[in-house]
Amino acid sequence: MPEPTANPNLSEDRTPSRVDRRVQEFRSRVLETAETLFAERGVEATKIADICEAADVAKRTLCNHFPTKAHIVQSLSREAVSRFVALVDDARENGRTNRERLRLLFDRLVDRTHEFKPVHRESVGAFFQVAHGTSDATEGEVRLSAALHALLEAGGPEDLPPGASAETFAELVLGAIYSTTLEWIHRDDYDLETRTAEIGAFLVSLLPDR
Repeated sequence: MPEPTANPNLSEDRTPSRVDRRVQEFRSRVLETAETLFAERGVEATKIADICEAADVAKRTLCNHFPTKAHIVQSLSREAVSRFVALVDDARENGRTNRERLRLLFDRLVDRTHEFKPVHRESVGAFFQVAHGTSDATEGEVRLSAALHALLEAGGPEDLPPGASAETFAELVLGAIYSTTLEWIHRDDYDLETRTAEIGAFLVSLLPDR
């Protein structure tokens, strides 16, 4: 059963109505509560009833917005993509060269690793697993790729490694980020902070130092 979509009659230019605001507040409360419970207990151990109780919402109302727990995980995955895209956009806007832009991005990714504790492994893994092969996954990958491509294009061809296009280098960066994330999900001994910093420094070193 597909997740209900946003109201098609609500344009981006129109101020949200009271009903629209209440729906958004409800969804935000449910997602924030679910994310907290997933981190504390794990996705499998968290039941819809647990989320309803913690968020103080009726199960029937919650299921009108999120028919299954998988729909909640998918929504959280989309939010994670949006947060990552915001990091990329911020680095693009605040860096003066591609080298500086990429360094800013990886510095912020390293900072974010402090938020990831062992209890988050299952949650992050579920985001990957539930979204894999779905239209949401494809959309998320396109958004991430486009954001990184725009970051690298901001410096022009002379701000890229010789023989590399912005598209090629963006794929390299995105692949590295996916790789470190998946390693951390599957390996208890994986030092995500150190590896993210090392890979980021290597990728930055490939860019011209202007």
